[in-house]
Amino acid sequence: MHQFIRISAVALSSAALATGLLVAPSASADPSPALRSAKAAASTDSTPSTIAAEWLAGELTNGLIVTGQGPDFGLTIDTGMALSTVASQGANVTAINTALEARIADYVGDGTKESYAGSLGKAAVFARVAKKNPTSYGGVNLITRLEERTADVPADPAAEPQAAAFAGRIFDKSEFGNFANVVGQAYAVRALSLASSAEAGAARDFLLKQQCASGYFRLNFDKANVPSQSCTEGVAGSEADPDATSLAVINLIESGDKSPAVTAALAKAGTWLAARQRNSGAIRGGAGTEQINTNSTALGGFAMGLLKNRDAALKAALWVRKNQPVDKYKCRTALTKDTGAVAYRKEKATEAATTGIPAAGRDEWRRATAQAVLGLQFAPASKDKLKIVSVKREARAGDRVQFRVFGLAPSESACMQVKGDFLRIKGKKSGDKIVRKLQLPTGNQRRVALVKTSDDEARTSLRVRN
Repeated sequence: MHQFIRISAVALSSAALATGLLVAPSASADPSPALRSAKAAASTDSTPSTIAAEWLAGELTNGLIVTGQGPDFGLTIDTGMALSTVASQGANVTAINTALEARIADYVGDGTKESYAGSLGKAAVFARVAKKNPTSYGGVNLITRLEERTADVPADPAAEPQAAAFAGRIFDKSEFGNFANVVGQAYAVRALSLASSAEAGAARDFLLKQQCASGYFRLNFDKANVPSQSCTEGVAGSEADPDATSLAVINLIESGDKSPAVTAALAKAGTWLAARQRNSGAIRGGAGTEQINTNSTALGGFAMGLLKNRDAALKAALWVRKNQPVDKYKCRTALTKDTGAVAYRKEKATEAATTGIPAAGRDEWRRATAQAVLGLQFAPASKDKLKIVSVKREARAGDRVQFRVFGLAPSESACMQVKGDFLRIKGKKSGDKIVRKLQLPTGNQRRVALVKTSDDEARTSLRVRN
């Protein structure tokens, strides 16, 4: 679960949150043209991404995601980017933008002693998503600052081979060290390209050098004195990183760059991601995240969806949706109050069903859900209208009667119930009917059997006699 990690004196000492966050007029969330195009020919279910977004929006404090160390601006931007893909979340995107703009120096640096390249790129991308001007964002020209942190192409590359090798590469200016990496480079390419910056081409070319022959992108750059500055398969420092690969794909597509070099790089990366995907739909992470998880799976699925590999995107969304507990109604658990949240791994959801999401683990759920909203954009829709049917019109009290449920979307959670008995069910990958039995209660009367999802319900009834 990669993130920009930046702890500065300013960030640590700033406890007060911005006020008046809803003064700006709210805008409708507006999925990008690339996402709209990718989903145009697919029949998708908006429910899982919508309820995930609703939960995530509920985690905001005055427009920011706040941890024990204070506001997490990087995760706040991830949250804003995720919410921007869900039509009902425009007001929350506006709230995030207002809060972030007021505190932008805390995230990108003061521009003199501290200037963080990856943060500048990511903030500039979010500014555009929020329909703001990145050249005047909270009084900061994010593009100019980013250009300052992007290595120039030397006037005579032959005379300066090392400078030519890292031309276009982003660098931090900081007393804490240089933490710029390939993820930040991908955001920088998108921000500079959309701004029609003269630095965009060099930044793009350097990003493409971080792609290895197999198609994946590595996470970290070489040291500045290494001659090649390129990903070299099989060499330490050039290990495959699925998250970096997915984010490179997403940002290159959203940059609008349709050059032959980018088109070829996207095709290779898409092939590599699809080969990395397991039959279950899950994608294993890179170093430090080797286990299969919703973060890597959702990012990979979203990237492949934007590449219009809809089968791979659908499979990824199904696996992510399985890790989104929807324990409501008779099937309620300790997670019911957090309906919509997505667990990083399955065992986390199992644990939390009994204990709830622990305070110390809440940050992990937020990070997983911010990425899951993206992957869930490609969750397949149900074949039919939700319906429950009993195989009998009448039965004795205590009998276990068979019920058939139609219209559950693949991997969708639901609760079947009749007075005194209930079952948790999940939609089949095929979308076909679910067949389960419920035990009938005592009493000579007509009883109602229900099936309830997070946003719908259906019912039937049958006569019960003692």
